[in-house]
Amino acid sequence: MDFIIISVGNELLSGDITNSNAAYMAKKLVHMGHRIRRIIVVPDDVDEIAEEVSKASKRADFVLVTGGLGATHDDLTAEGVAKAFNLDLEVNEVAVSMLRRITDNEEAIKKVASLPKGAEVIPNDRGAAPAFIVNNVAVMPGVPVEMEDTFEKILKKFSKEYYFEESIKVKGHEEGILKELNTVVEEFSDIDIGSYPKSGYVIIKFSGKDRGRVVDAKKRFERLLKIE
Repeated sequence: MDFIIISVGNELLSGDITNSNAAYMAKKLVHMGHRIRRIIVVPDDVDEIAEEVSKASKRADFVLVTGGLGATHDDLTAEGVAKAFNLDLEVNEVAVSMLRRITDNEEAIKKVASLPKGAEVIPNDRGAAPAFIVNNVAVMPGVPVEMEDTFEKILKKFSKEYYFEESIKVKGHEEGILKELNTVVEEFSDIDIGSYPKSGYVIIKFSGKDRGRVVDAKKRFERLLKIE
């Protein structure tokens, strides 16, 4: 399946925090054999959230959104997602029931439990705001431990697909292996081949759904470099 990840929050755009949520989800999904088409960061703005969610829901099989589900004025994700699908916000009684187990602040409960009409609620066992799913979009809290808790529940909805990965460490710099690397990329267009330069060496990663082709691509590259 193809996924798009959308991270919501002014704090991400200002560099105040690192987008660890997107990295966590992407790694999990890729190792299940799925593909991440885009990772998008948007501000706490209803119109921008709506625009990106609407576009992503058409481009990918499934969209994962994190952040902006709290009780404060800048928690606008539920409203943005509702607008993306022309849905009304309504107080979700399942969410209300969950929230009343941890707080009696009715103002906060009403804000957090106001979800797009028809949303499926996903329990959050590590915090307050529950996650929810509407159409092909899942929305989760931005706090990492809460995102991970709700994401793992959502992840169970997707089957594991075949995925294999091999890597090789090559001393030197990318420019010294460009010819050989480009040859393998051309010959193995069905395999994802990534080049990751480090200090004094390069990691070349081969990945795909066919174990044989992944192994063959790595061996071909090794032969071109005359690596035993």
